[in-house]
Amino acid sequence: MITPAETELIARAQNGDVDAFCLLVSGHQRAMLALALRFSGNHHDAEDLVQEVFLNAYRAIGRFRSESSFQTWLRRIMVNSFLSHKRRKVPQQLVDVTDAFPTVGSDRTAFNNVMVQQILQRLDEIPARQRLMFMMKHEEGLTCQEIAEYFGTSVGTVKKTIFRVVDRLRQEFHTPEVRGSEGSNARLSEVP
Repeated sequence: MITPAETELIARAQNGDVDAFCLLVSGHQRAMLALALRFSGNHHDAEDLVQEVFLNAYRAIGRFRSESSFQTWLRRIMVNSFLSHKRRKVPQQLVDVTDAFPTVGSDRTAFNNVMVQQILQRLDEIPARQRLMFMMKHEEGLTCQEIAEYFGTSVGTVKKTIFRVVDRLRQEFHTPEVRGSEGSNARLSEVP
C-alpha cells in the first residue's frame, strides 16, 4: 500500500524532482539490498544490482501507475534486471553458505549443511527465472500471487514452475513426495 507521503514523493519524482526520487528510494534501499544479495549471492554484485535497479526505476518513474506498491514495482524491476544480468554474464562460482549455519557438532546439523549446499548447487543449474520463483516462495515466503505480480505472469504459471523445480530436486535427491496434513504438497522445509 502506498502512503500519502510516498504518493507525494512519487508525484514530485515524476515531475523531475531528483531529490524526491532519492528520498523515495532511500526508504527501500535496505530491503532491495537484502533481496539483491539473495539473488546474486555476493555483496559486490548485490550492490551493482541495486544501483542498476534504482537507475532503471529513475528512468521509468514516469510510467509508475500506482497499481501496486512502490516496493512491488522496485522488486519487479530487480527481477527483470537480475534476469537480464544473468543472460549477459557467465555463471559464477557458488557461495559457500555452510559458515552461515551454526555448528553444534551434531550429525543432523552436518547433514543439513551438506543438503543446503547440494540444493544450492542444483538450483544454480536451474534457469534463473525458475530459480527466482523458487527462492521467492521458499526463502522469502511470498505467495504465488505476489510472485506472479513480480513476473507479470499468472498464478498458475508460478505454481507450475515451482512444482517443476521441487519435482526436479526430488528426483535428483531421490526424495519421495511428502503430503501435508491437508492433502497438499508440503513445503521443502517440512521434508524430514
